[in-house]
Amino acid sequence: MTAPTRADAPAPEVVREGVDSGGSRAGRWLWPLLVVLATAAFATIPAVLEPEFYLRGDSAAQFAPTWWYLGTLLRRGEFLPLFDPGSFAGGNYAAETLFGVYNPVNWLIWLVVSGADDLRVSVTAVKVVLMALLALGTYVLAREYGAARWASAAVAVALPFSGFTLFWDAGSWTNGLVAFTWTPWMWWALRRTLHGRLNPFWGFLVAAMAVLQGNPYGTLAVVVVGVGLVLEGLVLRRWRGLAVLAVVGACVAALLPLVYLPLVETVSLAARAEGALVMNNGRLRPTLADLLLAGSPTHVPPIAAITGPMAVPATYWAWFVVPLLPWLRLDALRERLGGLTAVGVAGLVWFAMTVGPSKLWLFRWPLRLSEYLFLCLSLVLAVVLSRGLARDRVLLRGAASAGLVLLSGWLALSEDPELLRRVGLGTVAVLALALVALAVHRLAPARLGAALLAGVLVLGTGATTALQVRVFGENASSRVWHVPTDVAGLQARFADWGPGTVVQIADLRGVQERGSDERLRAQWSDYLAGSMFHVAGVDAVNNYTGMGLETFTSSLCMNYDGLARACGYERLWQPVGEDGATLADQLKLSTVVTQPQIARGRTTDAGWTRDRSVDSRAVVLRRDDPLPWPDSRLAQAPGDVAVVAARSDGPRRDEVELRAPEGGTLVFATLGWPGYEASLDGRPVPVGRNEVGLLEVDLPPGSEGTLEVAFTPPGQRVGLLLAGLGTLLAAATGALVAVLSRRQRRRAEVSDRADASG
Repeated sequence: MTAPTRADAPAPEVVREGVDSGGSRAGRWLWPLLVVLATAAFATIPAVLEPEFYLRGDSAAQFAPTWWYLGTLLRRGEFLPLFDPGSFAGGNYAAETLFGVYNPVNWLIWLVVSGADDLRVSVTAVKVVLMALLALGTYVLAREYGAARWASAAVAVALPFSGFTLFWDAGSWTNGLVAFTWTPWMWWALRRTLHGRLNPFWGFLVAAMAVLQGNPYGTLAVVVVGVGLVLEGLVLRRWRGLAVLAVVGACVAALLPLVYLPLVETVSLAARAEGALVMNNGRLRPTLADLLLAGSPTHVPPIAAITGPMAVPATYWAWFVVPLLPWLRLDALRERLGGLTAVGVAGLVWFAMTVGPSKLWLFRWPLRLSEYLFLCLSLVLAVVLSRGLARDRVLLRGAASAGLVLLSGWLALSEDPELLRRVGLGTVAVLALALVALAVHRLAPARLGAALLAGVLVLGTGATTALQVRVFGENASSRVWHVPTDVAGLQARFADWGPGTVVQIADLRGVQERGSDERLRAQWSDYLAGSMFHVAGVDAVNNYTGMGLETFTSSLCMNYDGLARACGYERLWQPVGEDGATLADQLKLSTVVTQPQIARGRTTDAGWTRDRSVDSRAVVLRRDDPLPWPDSRLAQAPGDVAVVAARSDGPRRDEVELRAPEGGTLVFATLGWPGYEASLDGRPVPVGRNEVGLLEVDLPPGSEGTLEVAFTPPGQRVGLLLAGLGTLLAAATGALVAVLSRRQRRRAEVSDRADASG
């Protein structure tokens, strides 16, 4: 009966090679402080060597400008920004889930980014903080599993600089970085809840933040870790903890409808809805061989990426893993297997998915799960390291270390023999760092050995990070944008584009993919990409979206990044439907911007004037006459419908006072996403979408009164109800556990006093 308890007990503070300096009172804060400071310092290295390292791919085109915009909306008092009709395909934030609109930590990020003068500075600062929090979370989780402080610090600092986390999540896919940062904290909180070391309400709160982030990989982590902890509780016979964990799990699950019901109701209309449930095209799919080279800092796995072959060490984990393998005391795991059940379960699941097919339901590009696998391996390594490195058979172990490093180098070189210099540089760097680490292990005084060894492992992480950034630079596997980041300068440059709604028809992919960096940067004097129009202060149709309404984006020949091909310009001037207005009119456009080569030889609709001042660089067309109903999103009404007044009351509500004896169909300059409802003096009327995806409201004959058109994210009412009930149940459970724990402590104190007096 005592074995499970011993297996779960914290590791002793004294290890064989010397005293873990973290055992002192000062060490309790000194090691976590070291983790945070070292990670933050190392995370600035990429920004110093490559100033736009953290603004690659989606970070530049989507996250940075949208964070800025959402923060600006919060500052204006628009809470919560669930839906922005003026952003068209990119404005359905609740359904896209990507920005975690219900997570209050994200609100803080938006406010920070929107309050800075330069996007590069603010976004870099946010990512440095996130990486430091990821490292600190890994540290406390390793400590929770009984690892010594020095060992926990070494693996914790290394994890944020593993290949995928650094080059992809931190460099491009920021939402993934936020979701991964929540994972060790969520794991720590739920495990402490299971073992009765944390009030269940706090466990619920941390896990809730991971779910409310809106990233399916973060939600998957909650599920995988939760299942692992249930099995761990069964192995360790934590019956009361299992009951509490089950209640907490149910409360966390109650949040899922709030986050994902809008996505479920909307995804069938999205541009990325097509495709098989399970498929494999090899993109961003590592093999077992790639994972075996996780200790090589310059090995680039031969897999397909976004812009072509992988160009960065995406499957790298940590430099010290391979050379330390022969020195590890793996018998340390035998006595702790029960307590590591969740680590083993989660590791097996994430390993299977990492080497699995390219798409599995919502989860595509399995390389994204490699960092979760490395988290599990880091926990195991921290526990094993806590026993100290072996001291016998020094020559044999040293030869094995050198042999393993050289073998890794040879395998990496075999992938591409032309990369001899790069692979050789990484191999020599690991050999040199390993030599220093092992020398410290052998020669340092016993009481300082662990701390000094940890120092070498941590500093080696910084050195290998600098080496990787110097060798590889920005992640060339992800799309380059190099958009302007000076907010004031950008707004001044595009100040004359307003007022009113703008559409840009420009195809810059050729410049992006085949042109020089100088030529790409020059485009931003007259055009913008992604969601950068938000930062420029321009109300533009063009926005970056991961799940745009397909009928709308295809009608404008627009890509997910907001760039549009020439056919989109032609369709602006064509009527929508048999008797409809032109698409430009239904969008209520005031300005159209396109490239000269697109406009050449094409006629435009009457009522537009060409601005000759910028003809050499861009064609700018401005509407001559004022738009109808300027205070409303109403764009078109049949001739026999009398519109008395029309106004928009915020981003999710329109009112139109009208008379329609014969009925008719109204068209609004907003996308007809699921969630729209309309009523005429309280009586429901049908809503739909026209052929280009714009919202339509069908008026029955004899309509007269006030038409109200309102948007509510699908399932929000049910989601809020369930989320509220889950939160209340979690709070009640936390209060009950607190009361029972207090009574148990009092009984124990009374019993101790009785024993003492007896």
